[in-house]
Amino acid sequence: MRIKHLIAGVAVALAIVPAAAAQNQGNNPGNPNNPQNPGTPPNSTGAVTLDAKPAIVVFSSPITLSGRLSGTRNDAGVTVRLEQDTTRPYGDGYRPAGVTATTANNGRYSITRTPLQNTQYRVVAQASPPVTSPAKLVLVRTRVGFKLSDSTPARGSLVRISGSVFPAHDGRSVLIQKRSPSGRFVTVARTTLRDAGDARSSYSRRVRVRRDGVYRVKLPSDSDHVNGFSRLRTINVGG
Repeated sequence: MRIKHLIAGVAVALAIVPAAAAQNQGNNPGNPNNPQNPGTPPNSTGAVTLDAKPAIVVFSSPITLSGRLSGTRNDAGVTVRLEQDTTRPYGDGYRPAGVTATTANNGRYSITRTPLQNTQYRVVAQASPPVTSPAKLVLVRTRVGFKLSDSTPARGSLVRISGSVFPAHDGRSVLIQKRSPSGRFVTVARTTLRDAGDARSSYSRRVRVRRDGVYRVKLPSDSDHVNGFSRLRTINVGG
């Protein structure tokens, strides 16, 4: 008889344990399996965007990086940290850019930067948990100056074309180009950039001019910058 009572007591205890566990599970505000009381889920749906204007910029010119944080518990007043990668392949060497912004009431933020070379950016919004934006690559053109010794030379005379390039690219070749009747620019001369200090390089080349034409100077791209172009200059040949 004692054995029968003992077995009955164990059975009752085993029945009580699952019921208590289920009750505790229902009272747990963080239980994602309880549709009546799911608790506060993590901010897995949070997102932050990133745009750059302009996406191609001439050296020493500013850009605006902006976007919007959404889907978090509170999109306002969140610190957004800017990160950058300046070496190829982009995306595997992000470093803090040393600048942050704070989201407005609508979740928007804006940061102004002056990139000195091709740079891929991303932002990390310090929400809970943090949210990282997609990457945005900003391309930087070298700044190419262009001077003419004479814009109205006599036919067949030599015209000196000179200028400076920022940043310094000593030893690189610049291309002096003339616009063809089809609209393409054709290289008519080359010259080498010379040392002109830490910040810039300079060039100078005399070109014989026989006809009117529109000219420009081009510095081809390298690992840090995309093609740089001077402004267009017109040479009108006299009689």
